[in-house]
Amino acid sequence: MILFRSIRSGSSGNLLLLEQRDARGRRRLLIDCGLRSQRACLEVLEAEVGLDAPPDALVVTHAHGDHVNYASLRTLTRLRVPILVHRRTRGEILRRHLNPYALPRSVSPDDIPLRTFGAEPFAVAGFTFTPLPLAHAPGTTTHGFLIESGRTRLVVASDFNDPEALLPHLYDADFVYIECNYDPELLRLHFNPASLYHLPNHAAGLLLAHALAESRRAPRAIVLGHLSEERNRPDIARRTVAGILREGGVLDGATLATAPRHEASPVWVIRE
Repeated sequence: MILFRSIRSGSSGNLLLLEQRDARGRRRLLIDCGLRSQRACLEVLEAEVGLDAPPDALVVTHAHGDHVNYASLRTLTRLRVPILVHRRTRGEILRRHLNPYALPRSVSPDDIPLRTFGAEPFAVAGFTFTPLPLAHAPGTTTHGFLIESGRTRLVVASDFNDPEALLPHLYDADFVYIECNYDPELLRLHFNPASLYHLPNHAAGLLLAHALAESRRAPRAIVLGHLSEERNRPDIARRTVAGILREGGVLDGATLATAPRHEASPVWVIRE
């Protein structure tokens, strides 16, 4: 059985949980952990993930503080959770979050080991992750992931503004978590230049429509994530994307949902 849950989603903090259960037991992975304090991080992990056994690893998409930060790095290191980052992202994390001049005197960057991956697929906790380079903010190395276990394919992609590179990896995906950051009209009313480094609702809808039109089957679920608090709303995001999928004749068979910002989502069963 493969399960997915969004624990937090948005610029105030991101935390995704991927779980696999089989005869060998239970294995759990975190994708991003950007909660703002060590106390909040520990409380959310205890309440929503469970720490009877620590997660098997954290895989990081990029170095922005709502996806990883000092608080989450410190907390997960204390819990002995391996932290996996792209080799270029490692340097960005060291500059942003583990700068020796900004750390407490009792803490050294060496106290928080970061394991690195490159362009090639890597295995962790029974899954194979293929890093997918994404265009995001200048100076920020950002990756989505194609995640495979047997014949099951998941795609997780957040914080990007150029969908072309992602398209081929969405074909025949069994589950998709994709950024759906802003509505253009709400962006006009509450302009933020940083939003332009993210994917708007209609672009997410067009990307999904193109992918589903070339796929042999629909995903079990499509989850729209990283919605802006001021420049988007769940009903607008769902309505926009559903309308584009309906117009393309590819809406049937796919469950369309949004990831809550400040609370955990339902559990999506991807493979039983």
